[in-house]
Amino acid sequence: MSQRELADKLQVRPSFLSAIENGKSRIPDEKLEKLKIIFGVDNFDDYILESHDEVDYVPPHTHNDPGDSLTQLLTHIHNLAHQNDSPRNEETAARIDYLMHRNDRLSERVDELRERVDELIEENLRLKELLVRNGIQY
Repeated sequence: MSQRELADKLQVRPSFLSAIENGKSRIPDEKLEKLKIIFGVDNFDDYILESHDEVDYVPPHTHNDPGDSLTQLLTHIHNLAHQNDSPRNEETAARIDYLMHRNDRLSERVDELRERVDELIEENLRLKELLVRNGIQY
């Protein structure tokens, strides 16, 4: 099953599924239950790797390096969006809206590119199978 197919079955974006796979996001409990149904298992005890290091939750679409400019920008936007004591001015609100819209467009583009990569991988495997079936070494 491709990442795209699993994401469709879980009703999440492939980029979110990727973030879960890479430890950058936590899988919501309802999606974990859906995974059990998809893979026909009662629990994941046999599949869980023990880790002695505590892993902090990292929100999706951020990087681990606090010095990273994207992380700093997103942190700044987050702080501005949640300030209760000082009203946001229109320019800041417009900039936040623009950046959120741009982030959504970039996420969609990443999803499209991941889907294309999945298609190319499938095509590559199909071509390799044809070569092997016809006794051609590659």
